[in-house]
Amino acid sequence: MAKQNLADFELLFSNAQVIAATANTASTNEIDLGGVGMGEGTVIKGIINVTAISGTTSVKVCHKTSASVAATDNPTTLVTIADTATGQYFFTLPQNVSRYVKLFYTGVTSTTVTAYLTAEVG
Repeated sequence: MAKQNLADFELLFSNAQVIAATANTASTNEIDLGGVGMGEGTVIKGIINVTAISGTTSVKVCHKTSASVAATDNPTTLVTIADTATGQYFFTLPQNVSRYVKLFYTGVTSTTVTAYLTAEVG
């Protein structure tokens, strides 16, 4: 039996977000890790569900973090999704991630994603 993946609206980056641009498109929500009680040094896992994808060679999901609300630093690639590869993808945030985190989707022309942090992956 597969593990149940736990999700919480406080930990939701995107909820069936339609991404139509080819530039860096920010997730609908920015998560305040300090606000949800994440401990320093704790491995933070996430899930990206891709329900529709077309017209691209890859989707790169990156995070940007900052000590203040605006996410401004250089993105780090978390996962690359091949063209037409719908499904569920897992990622782990880097250990040095700051308090505020947002995902950025690049290289897509028509994609629908739901992305969130979770306690269990797999």
